[in-house]
Amino acid sequence: MAESNPYIIRALYVRPGEQPKTEYLNGTEAQLEDLVDGRIASVGVEEGVCVIHNAFSDRLNMQENRSIDNEPFYGPFVVVGFDEFGNIISLNDDNLDYYQNLLTI
Repeated sequence: MAESNPYIIRALYVRPGEQPKTEYLNGTEAQLEDLVDGRIASVGVEEGVCVIHNAFSDRLNMQENRSIDNEPFYGPFVVVGFDEFGNIISLNDDNLDYYQNLLTI
């Protein structure tokens, strides 16, 4: 099962105009760049949760997607957990449910 594999990261993937969906990642930069259509950047949105998005979304005039705590995001993005060392980790059940509900259109 993917959730029990420590090398698989459970995340929430959000594309403009689409419902958020659970995605299982291997955590590589190349995979994240594919998901956000370019170079990645991250923004912490709460303790232990961050959004990985396209670093140049504003310059690329990407479509507005969603806002989290009045922080707008453009183009596709990924919501993941992170640990005290800054490593990307799976979202826990509560965070997955919370952001799934928050970002549903």
